[in-house]
Amino acid sequence: MPVIHVRMDNRLIHGQILVSWNAEFKIDHIIVTNDKVAADPLQVTLLQAVAPMGARVSVLSIKDCVAYCNGNPQAEKENIFIIAKFPEDGLALVEEGLKMPVLNLGNQAFVRGSKKVSNTVYLTESGVKALKKLHEMGIRITCRMMPPDPDAEYWPALEKTLPEWAK
Repeated sequence: MPVIHVRMDNRLIHGQILVSWNAEFKIDHIIVTNDKVAADPLQVTLLQAVAPMGARVSVLSIKDCVAYCNGNPQAEKENIFIIAKFPEDGLALVEEGLKMPVLNLGNQAFVRGSKKVSNTVYLTESGVKALKKLHEMGIRITCRMMPPDPDAEYWPALEKTLPEWAK
């Protein structure tokens, strides 16, 4: 499968992606996927402008991302790193048919209605519910800010920290 990593990070493309994750995975193609971002020409232009050397950046809707990864012969030749904005995007990717054994929960900044899970992760109730569904589908949830961070299952920490939303 051409998809080498799927990360939820509401900062989308930033220094950690361009330097650390790119060095770890030798990324050919970064796909940013979120329906609202993909529909905003200004955000698309800005995200495409920060492509690392040797890689290209696409900004696609959830449906178009899955179609590209699952059905485009070019995708088979690439190391694709998917960045989605929210956990709900991760669930939508799977529901559209993307196969992923692991979803990495990166930075999730505070938004209205979210609760703190860690210094870098704040989740809304709908985000936790999406992660729960992914967990129940057998997808391992990790929380790695940087490549050397532990690759441990993160769902038990979410259940412990936000039990009212994780049930």
